[in-house]
Amino acid sequence: MDALVQKLAVAYKAKKLNKTAHDEIRKWLSKPEFSEFVPRLREDIIHENWKQLMDKFYRVVIFGTGGIRGTMDIGTNRINNYTIRWASQAYAQYLKKYYPTRLSRGIAIAYDSRNNSEQFMRETARVLAANNINVHIFKYYRATPELSFTVRYLGLLGGIVITASHNPPEFNGYKVYDEHGVQVLPESGLKIENQFKTVNNIVVMPFDLAIKQGKILYINDSVDAAFAKSARSVSVYKGRDVKIVYSPLHGVGSQSVLPVLKSIGFKDIIEVEEQMSLDGNFPNVEGNFPNPEFPVVYKESIAIAKRSKADIVIVSDPDADRLGFAAPDAMGKWRSLSGNEGAALMGYFYMNALNESGKLPASPVVIKTSVTSELVRDVAESFGAEVIGDLLVGFKFIGERAENLPKDKKFIFGCEESVGYLFSNDYRDKGAETPAIVAAELGAWCKSKGITPLDLLETIYKKYGYYAERLYYREIEGFGSFEQMNMAMAKLRKNLPKAIASKKVVKIIDRLNGKLRDGQTGKLLETRKWDRGDMLTFFFTDDERKAIHVRPSGTEPKMKYYTSIKGDLAKKTKEEIESEAKQIEQDMVKTFEKILSTTHVNVFD
Repeated sequence: MDALVQKLAVAYKAKKLNKTAHDEIRKWLSKPEFSEFVPRLREDIIHENWKQLMDKFYRVVIFGTGGIRGTMDIGTNRINNYTIRWASQAYAQYLKKYYPTRLSRGIAIAYDSRNNSEQFMRETARVLAANNINVHIFKYYRATPELSFTVRYLGLLGGIVITASHNPPEFNGYKVYDEHGVQVLPESGLKIENQFKTVNNIVVMPFDLAIKQGKILYINDSVDAAFAKSARSVSVYKGRDVKIVYSPLHGVGSQSVLPVLKSIGFKDIIEVEEQMSLDGNFPNVEGNFPNPEFPVVYKESIAIAKRSKADIVIVSDPDADRLGFAAPDAMGKWRSLSGNEGAALMGYFYMNALNESGKLPASPVVIKTSVTSELVRDVAESFGAEVIGDLLVGFKFIGERAENLPKDKKFIFGCEESVGYLFSNDYRDKGAETPAIVAAELGAWCKSKGITPLDLLETIYKKYGYYAERLYYREIEGFGSFEQMNMAMAKLRKNLPKAIASKKVVKIIDRLNGKLRDGQTGKLLETRKWDRGDMLTFFFTDDERKAIHVRPSGTEPKMKYYTSIKGDLAKKTKEEIESEAKQIEQDMVKTFEKILSTTHVNVFD
């Protein structure tokens, strides 16, 4: 042990480790609660893997967009048994501090089929139970939206999902929900994060003992039935003549999406057999990256669809909270749809079906994030719906607005550009099962009309205008990447461009303070009472239908750029509109990259 400590001291002196990393590694070597990690830690020190050790220990994993997420490994900056227990202790302290009289309502925990998800669920439950907070757990893997449903259905104080959603196999995470089944908002997230800093003692009890004492309870199967019934209630079209190819991408959609589709009457479903197994390594997904936003994910599904002459492909991500779909055009060429296209297409079909059946409520409301296509607004408003479309990125903001609508207004659907949708009032998070029903019924309706979903999308473009939508992101590498992004955003605010790709900036809104300014003079035009967050939006038209949004991710070291350009197909071709969007995106990226290149963070001070 002395030799290891001496090596650490030498590395610290040589600035290969900062003080935080040095001190944390020494603690992990010496304290009994870290004994399970010592063999791996010892190996890294002996082999002088300082860069890797620095990255694993130089900070505490960030409590970001509703929880923690990262790669699984040893260290305070990784997801492992210890950081899961640490997060759970912080959450327990938060509940005790702010909800002391409501603890008896308990917390639900769900987990997906990712590597170590069940183990992390057990660690979470052990800590909460030791803190005298009752825990309700599922007997097996469940979809993320069912956790939101369960919290509301059982009247619990909150919930946790162990998942990293659509990330690669080495990732896992921990998402926290409030009593309404909404992922915790920034204010609550900050309070939980503050508890991280005050954790002095993590209390844990044996899992089996907690079961025996009734502190950990299994959730009754009746909740599954209620959840499925709720999903089926979004049906708006009775036709079932459609051939579907479905893949859960090795995730829990096989336990939620597929049974719901079958139970509501869709019989002609072809399963992508090599992707049906519940496997956290996602072995038969291209690149082992199961994100329905990526066209490559549909490779196997579309190949089967072509051979079988299917009408539509439906794909859910590993925790079944996102849904993607693909369809052929009039010439038989298949492609997947983006989240923006899916939102506009399903939104139009859904509201049109409600309207034609006389079931569209008097005061319908559609909710979307600000980076989601304004085509959704155009479509919804044509049906008389109010659109709340100023929200920050994150479905929790959609869930919170849906939960707090006035009683005389009716939530119809919510959407975000990252293939996240919700067509239900029974829970408050995105899910794959309700849009799967809508997408399947959309496919059946289109088939009955002798068209494809892409044909219908073209009709929508002709009616409302064409939107070129682009998302570009770049991972920021190195220590202090989050701090670097934040510092670069501050620099950008001090030197805002008046033109991007030779396009005049008409207005700029800073979401940190809600201030909308003239893009040329900087004059304050108004202060909008929008949710606050680190994002800048540059508008190129007064109607705000041409814009680029720039923001750092809240959970990953990535800068993200969302471009949306509306064009009239009677005046410009799709290619011309797409080219304009690409030019704006690339020029903005170039501008910000220059700022990043001169922004440095010293993590060794």
